[in-house]
Amino acid sequence: MTRRMSLKMAGSCENAANVLKRFKKIPIYVVEEHNDALQFIYSAIGGKKLPLEGTTLLHLDAHPDMLIDRKLKGEDARSGRNVLPLLQIENWIVPAIAAGHIGHVVWLRPPWARQFRDGTRPIHVGDHPTTGELRVDSKEPYYLSDALYSPHLVNKRKFIFTSAELSDTVLTKEPKESNLQNYIENLNVKEPYVLDIDLDFFSTGNPFLALYENIKLYDRLLPIFDFKLPDKDDDETVDKVVESREQQLEELENLFQHLEQYDNLDKYEGEKSRLYKMVSELAIAILAEAKRLNEKPDWWAVFAGGCTRDQEGLPYHISSEEEIQRLVKQALVPLLKNLPPPVLITVARSTDDGYCPPHQVEYIQSTVLEVLKELYDTDDPALYYLTVNTF
Repeated sequence: MTRRMSLKMAGSCENAANVLKRFKKIPIYVVEEHNDALQFIYSAIGGKKLPLEGTTLLHLDAHPDMLIDRKLKGEDARSGRNVLPLLQIENWIVPAIAAGHIGHVVWLRPPWARQFRDGTRPIHVGDHPTTGELRVDSKEPYYLSDALYSPHLVNKRKFIFTSAELSDTVLTKEPKESNLQNYIENLNVKEPYVLDIDLDFFSTGNPFLALYENIKLYDRLLPIFDFKLPDKDDDETVDKVVESREQQLEELENLFQHLEQYDNLDKYEGEKSRLYKMVSELAIAILAEAKRLNEKPDWWAVFAGGCTRDQEGLPYHISSEEEIQRLVKQALVPLLKNLPPPVLITVARSTDDGYCPPHQVEYIQSTVLEVLKELYDTDDPALYYLTVNTF
């Protein structure tokens, strides 16, 4: 690209930014399930409050939410609001990236969440050339363990992903002022951006720990869903590992789908493999425990719990009120004070599914909302979670 062309394109981008409309006050949308936040981002794009492409998402969460539904087609991800009903709490961000709406994700994690290594890197997202399903070219464990890696992508798009710990200890290292300045410079949050906060950032539960805990289900799922990273980084080795992992996940999905339908594997017509035997033994134990509890087994919950057993499992840390206050007052506030205001703010409660402890969610929500009102010129928060699915 010539310098003249570069300058011309830069000028076009600047003009596009200049024609964006502004909210009179920064809106705050509070949702229960985190994927519901995306509809408000799409509405802001439709209302020309955010650009069609390249928005930065500043995402505070105990979980990256950067997975992809393995069956999601790239063309569906790029279908505008039509994709919204297809998304869940763990996989709502990458489809918006594939559509071009988000160009930079900054995941700020609490100290107990380590699903990605810290740092900034480019990643490509696009369609698998054979299946058309959405995939990424990142070889990080987060993606390999869900068989979401592909070295060959169609309709690919590059985005920037940054991961960093946000805590009072990180921001209060000496010298405080220059440390905070360097921290913010490394995040490289550019306008316009969306501030997105999951309340489980401040205190993090793991709902699967309580699922049939009398038979120690979460521990028993580990050998069944276990995944070993490739010992080499070359494409051929990684491809073989991803192919094997995909077969493992598909077989497990078929087994649990059969259990969901019949409550046993007696008529299962698939291969009687090692996984089949392990799941059969587990199913007997679950059926006995469910009978003791006088309930029907929730096989899909068991499968979902198993899918979290790769690597170190889900983060878990129930914070004290003092810890929550430190994260808010000594981490969140200094960060936001030194950033320009966001275009809009989304807040996810994540308590119905057990990720933000139910006994703490109201306290955390009121504390966070109070700080946001102090920092910004905002409307009263739109409590979407109180009205959705009520009629």
